[in-house]
Amino acid sequence: MRSICAVTGTSGYVGSHVADRLADAGWEVRALCRSEGSRKRSRFTQVHFELADEPAPQALAGVDALVHPAYDFSFTRWSDIERVNVEGSRRLFGAAHAAGVKRIVCVSTTAAFPGARSLYGRAKLQIERAALEVGGAIVRPGLVWGPQGAAMFGALQRAVERLPIVPLFVPAGLELNLVHEDDLAALVERLLDSWPEASGQLLVAASERTLTFAELLRSLAQRAGRQPRFVRLPWRAAWLGLRTLEAAGATPSFRSDSLVSFVAIDRDPLARATDRAERFGVRFRPYTGA
Repeated sequence: MRSICAVTGTSGYVGSHVADRLADAGWEVRALCRSEGSRKRSRFTQVHFELADEPAPQALAGVDALVHPAYDFSFTRWSDIERVNVEGSRRLFGAAHAAGVKRIVCVSTTAAFPGARSLYGRAKLQIERAALEVGGAIVRPGLVWGPQGAAMFGALQRAVERLPIVPLFVPAGLELNLVHEDDLAALVERLLDSWPEASGQLLVAASERTLTFAELLRSLAQRAGRQPRFVRLPWRAAWLGLRTLEAAGATPSFRSDSLVSFVAIDRDPLARATDRAERFGVRFRPYTGA
């Protein structure tokens, strides 16, 4: 067994894949999450953790590494996002540093960049800065894809599978950078193994081969055996409709802030990296139709 690695958000998509990869590689994984969810792993030691609260003493005791993908998407107001996600992450990094955790990897997003318009991107950018203050490494994944599909990729997949008419709220020619879920988890593992070379670095986890938004939707439709009709609609009208639903307490499968992330996408996320994944032995496969 390797040392103990604490992983946040293990009941979620990215956190669960990272935790599985680390456990397969011989790490003793301590899962820090609000609930066991549907992906309970008996080989993980589970400790209750919420970003809104101070980390419990047992969460980081004896831990050698911390991987932090967790993010609470339930909030739509900036004041709440900042209070829970940003300040909660800052407390976590501070507690890890005080506990002597040597290796810290913050899993962010390519939606985080200077000038980001989405609340998610702005919050993740501040979380990145907090991680760098304690010598952490930053990983910015592109749109994460895999055989089952989840998160934003899953929302697009479900829309194509279920709707006879699929609205196009963003330009069909918008170019996306994608990363396979296994390649993302492999990069996190290699960064931990290569410490301290990764300390203070920003890596972008995404294939250099881009895919347009229209190509992605057509691929998902073909995989599902569907031929939906794609209709171009103004994104601001869609954003207003989603915000109205969220204000009424509903939880749409595609969030209004996710739409902003698409519309105001970083046009060249790979250029922002301070180091390359290839140096750590990881290459990102292009999207192959899931």
